[in-house]
Amino acid sequence: MKRSVKTVFWIYTLLFFILIINLVKISVFDREKIINNPYNPRISGSSQNIMRGSILDINEVPIAETIKAENADDPRGYSYKRVYNYPAAFAHITGYTGKGKTGVESEYNYILETVTNELYQSLAAVIAKKDIRGNDVVLTIDAELQQYAAQQLGTSKGAIVALEPDSGKILTMVSYPYYDPNAVAENWTTLNSDNENSPLLSRAAQGLYPPGSTFKMITAACALENDPSLLNFDYYCEGEENFGGKLLHCYNSIDHGSEDMNGAFAYSCNTYFAKIGTMLGAGKLRATADKFFVDPNFPLEYSKPLFSLDESSPMHELVDTSIGQGKTLVSPLFMAMVTGSVANGGTMMQPYILDHSINNFGFKENITIPQKLTQTMTPENAAKLTELMKQVVRYGTAEDAAFSIETTQDDIISESAISGTGISYKTGLITGPVTVAGKTGTAENSGGADHAWFVAFAPADDPKIAVAVLLENAGKGSKAVPAARNVMKYYLSNCYGK
Repeated sequence: MKRSVKTVFWIYTLLFFILIINLVKISVFDREKIINNPYNPRISGSSQNIMRGSILDINEVPIAETIKAENADDPRGYSYKRVYNYPAAFAHITGYTGKGKTGVESEYNYILETVTNELYQSLAAVIAKKDIRGNDVVLTIDAELQQYAAQQLGTSKGAIVALEPDSGKILTMVSYPYYDPNAVAENWTTLNSDNENSPLLSRAAQGLYPPGSTFKMITAACALENDPSLLNFDYYCEGEENFGGKLLHCYNSIDHGSEDMNGAFAYSCNTYFAKIGTMLGAGKLRATADKFFVDPNFPLEYSKPLFSLDESSPMHELVDTSIGQGKTLVSPLFMAMVTGSVANGGTMMQPYILDHSINNFGFKENITIPQKLTQTMTPENAAKLTELMKQVVRYGTAEDAAFSIETTQDDIISESAISGTGISYKTGLITGPVTVAGKTGTAENSGGADHAWFVAFAPADDPKIAVAVLLENAGKGSKAVPAARNVMKYYLSNCYGK
């Protein structure tokens, strides 16, 4: 009998401690996830009484804000209405509040509805009739750059993503087609039934595509890691080659002739890199790819990249994978991260989009500290890969990516104190020819015309921006070059060093 009582006592004690631990977990660790859950009825209830905080760009320009709208059915005579000021450029970033919440509205809902010093604000609401406000969130994105990037896409289905290589800060991220978050509730049925355009899909972060020849950066990284002598491996390209029963063609069956890795990378020779892939083997290519194919842990909705090659894969899969075809699928966000890691000496940074928040007293909170995500390669190999990418722009498939930045009168600050110059320029201003490192890619598409890729960073020897452009059904990769070039030039001319 005593033994039974003791057993029951310890069972209940254990259950009690499990309950306490679970309550702590819910209250401390899971509270933001629960509060942000779109199925939480408290969200819609509280939003009627609190003026939701604004979403601001890096210069504190309002991207989304809450206004008062006349409402005869509300005892106050008004209700709060969410307004999105730049739907074409920011729809897939801000998300919406009309049917649940997505994007920044969902991920940072806790901040946007957090009332700093609630007692003070409640008194101010009663005495001075002031609104009770949530906190503002400040994004890493410049609204002017974001709008410019959206213009570069125009009406072409696809996406552009640019980030700061040494921090992971998202500089711009646009997708087309877009939707109007101001009218989600009214257009809900249409938006969900448009399978051809999928306007609710953020192609930048959620779209998955074969990487095409942009994957040759990873194949080259594998070669540099496992056999540096392959940098000088000579191969004669006849425009096609049979690999274990699989006949592989270069683009348009072009005969590239004799070339080493510099030439093969610059002209994007498929048979060369397929040969390199077979020489390295699936195991080594998989080991290198695993260093790149990590979970981005991006705060907004995103799709993880897919890579399935292993040592048991057949020859045709190894050949396809080596040139970015087959089962490998990536998003423009991921390819911007890969490109940024090359620019950053092999260090891939955690991508982020929240710079900080601002409470109702004007103080900064929730400041994002850049974090390393993974090491993709050594700094030495990153430097060698950068040289390969510079050749692509110097004389290869992306010659149109080169650009220059001219100094104008607006760039002049004042007369210089430096003897003999007469003028001084903005600190950190980049002028003159800008060296670009890049890689084009043409991704075969079984459902239609090929997709066009271009990834790049600039300046190549002191990178400030890494960009990935994906244009659906645009054909060869060079079609994506102008948009990337223009975004990099605009950022370095107008945004960098602000």
